[in-house]
Amino acid sequence: MNIKNGFGKKIKELRQRLDLTQEQFAEKIGISAKSLSQIELGKNFVSAEVLEAICSNMQVNPKSLFDFDYIAKDKKNLLDDVIKIVSNDTSLLKTIHKIAVALDE
Repeated sequence: MNIKNGFGKKIKELRQRLDLTQEQFAEKIGISAKSLSQIELGKNFVSAEVLEAICSNMQVNPKSLFDFDYIAKDKKNLLDDVIKIVSNDTSLLKTIHKIAVALDE
């Protein structure tokens, strides 16, 4: 996955988590809905000013917007990663279980 595609998918994922339409989010960051659509599709990239507006509105740091390796992974690989992380830490496993149950409700 290239940077523009991964970045676009990450922006879309975060926008949807905030329950915002493309039109609503585009207005908040000062671009057109069409421009946001092109960014989310990985066809265009953002300027420094738009990146700053995205970070400010989503309340995230820029580095987190480029953490999209997990998007390219399939369900099995994600599960394998989680198992490796928690396999030796019962406390962490219990915490993740609580979070998963809460999200499933």
